[in-house]
Amino acid sequence: MQSLRRFNIAIFFILALLLAALVVTGFRKHNMAFDYSAIVQESESTIFLYTTVQDQATEGLLARDRAQLFAAAKEFEQLQSRYTALLDNPLISTQYKLSFIRDLDLGRVVVGLRTLAEKPANEELILQIMAQLRHINKQFLQFDRIVINEMRSRVMEYQKIALIIMGAIVSLACFSLIMLYLKSVKPLTTLSSQVDQALEQGVPINLDKSGASSVEVRSIISGINRLIERDIPEGYDPHSLTRR
Repeated sequence: MQSLRRFNIAIFFILALLLAALVVTGFRKHNMAFDYSAIVQESESTIFLYTTVQDQATEGLLARDRAQLFAAAKEFEQLQSRYTALLDNPLISTQYKLSFIRDLDLGRVVVGLRTLAEKPANEELILQIMAQLRHINKQFLQFDRIVINEMRSRVMEYQKIALIIMGAIVSLACFSLIMLYLKSVKPLTTLSSQVDQALEQGVPINLDKSGASSVEVRSIISGINRLIERDIPEGYDPHSLTRR
């Protein structure tokens, strides 16, 4: 691009787009991190609640206490509602929802506890419920590990995008400074050297506008050359400042 004006306009436009993308990315990352923090807290709270209910259910199973078994069944019903509400969050992938809902059958535990409360001597049912409790505990921990890690990875992706955009902004700014130097500063420095050399040698000044200078610089050089050709009389001696 030969015109500095067009070059600067293009650079400013691209930088504006990159800055807007950076702001949008930062805003999205902030909102996602906030939403994921809420999910993490809810998941940890649900796991803690399950641990409490599991201890209560285990104690009721070992003691064959009907009141404890009924209370544990009621707590599991509330836990199921809470866990279902947690899975309804749109940020959680559908594949994980289907997997955990299929493998985590809290309703079956509730039915087993109520049945056992009616018949406390059913040893086979006690073993089944205890096995289900261990499986549910494993599923809760797996949910916390897999889903939370995935959420953390999504937040990190936005951070990576932000870093890439920032790198592009810095690179483009450096490139624009280099081009500005090559198209304007360097040609003007060369012209200054030509003027000094012409004055030292006592020859007429004719500025060279060839090279990689911009349209604006070449236009200035052409104007100066025309002024020199029009205003300096023939036979002018730059050393003596006299006419021959």
